[in-house]
Amino acid sequence: MRRNRNLVSLVVAFIFVFTLFVYPFTAGASSYAYNFSAGSRTFTDTLGKAYSMPNVPVVKNGVFFVPLRAVVESAGGSVLYIPKTRAVKLSYGKNKGYLLIGRKYATVNGKLFPMKQRSFLERNHTMIDVRYIAALFAGSASVTGEQCSLTFYKIFIGKDALKNEVVLYSEPKRIVSLAPNLTEILFAIGAGSRVVGVSNYSDYPKAALEKPKVGGFFNPSIEKIFALNPDLVLVARGTPFSVINKLKSLHIQVFTSDPHTIKDIYNLILTVGKLTGNVKESLQVVQKMRSIESSIVAKVSKIPLSKRKKVYVEIWNSPKMSVGKGTFIDALIKEAGGVNIAENAKGSWPIMSDEAIIKANPDVIVVLYKGSVDAIKNRPGWSNITAVKNNAIYVLNPDIFERPGPRIVQGLEKLYEIMYGKNGG
Repeated sequence: MRRNRNLVSLVVAFIFVFTLFVYPFTAGASSYAYNFSAGSRTFTDTLGKAYSMPNVPVVKNGVFFVPLRAVVESAGGSVLYIPKTRAVKLSYGKNKGYLLIGRKYATVNGKLFPMKQRSFLERNHTMIDVRYIAALFAGSASVTGEQCSLTFYKIFIGKDALKNEVVLYSEPKRIVSLAPNLTEILFAIGAGSRVVGVSNYSDYPKAALEKPKVGGFFNPSIEKIFALNPDLVLVARGTPFSVINKLKSLHIQVFTSDPHTIKDIYNLILTVGKLTGNVKESLQVVQKMRSIESSIVAKVSKIPLSKRKKVYVEIWNSPKMSVGKGTFIDALIKEAGGVNIAENAKGSWPIMSDEAIIKANPDVIVVLYKGSVDAIKNRPGWSNITAVKNNAIYVLNPDIFERPGPRIVQGLEKLYEIMYGKNGG
């Protein structure tokens, strides 16, 4: 009998240690965090947003206490206090918690969570061990002295480009991307391992080529997507509504994007970071992109308008098709210090005549398809164009100009370089 009691004691002790030190620290790939300092009523998140609390966090016997309601509600959860029984009911997405004020235990989804120090009321606000909130959030808590970081997946509630509401209560573990730029973003922010399917033209980075293909931009296979059992499908504006509606009818979460400017691309990368839980990584990608853009903009600001190069971009040769207002490439030309000769042409993708191009006399010609420099030089009447005379004709990778993703700033850098040199201006 004594042996059995000892065994039970050991099992209870093991469960206690496991639930106290392991369960609260179990987390997925999230990099969204709240950062607390003992004695400060303000805490910040990964993006630098500040939140306020009614009470300051305190450290008691090595346990970091925070105001329960302020933290849970700031993350999108709910707190219901029942004064008669001094009970608190909690919810965070699909996770449910329950505790009694002053007790040394609580539950999350029915699982016992023993606490080293009891919860307590201070100025009518419940103070709780931050590790309990980590358990409720299915995240992790890291305490170093007077500092604490709470990492978790923050519930995503937002509208996409089609104004459809998208709600995610947990990190998507299986993601399908139906656009090459979205595939690039997912890999750039560290979510590539969770990509289980991509569109046919998702060819960057190389790891994307190894992912199962689910069809083209306009005609993806619903059957293939459904078979991959995705938690989230990312699509670009232009994917047929019939495809989007069918996926939604199968209870698959769909998020549609439609960026038009570099700023939109930054916002899209951050949004995908929020959707996947890779907020920190997405912020790092955007900060790096902004740094490159700011450097180019600073250099361009020193170039007088009268000395800025005229640029002709050809995205197809039969007929000769260029880029007009409202396109990424037009914005890149301007930001790189160039003047787009097709800026005032009709439409976003205007057809250009030889006469109009020769008359505009561009200083630089950029070809965004598998063209030939010699073929352009030998076009009738083009020999007097400044770009042809100076051999300023460049056949470039269209993806860094046309895909609204992380490599768009490479296109910006390249345009500046071919116009003014790496250090020119």
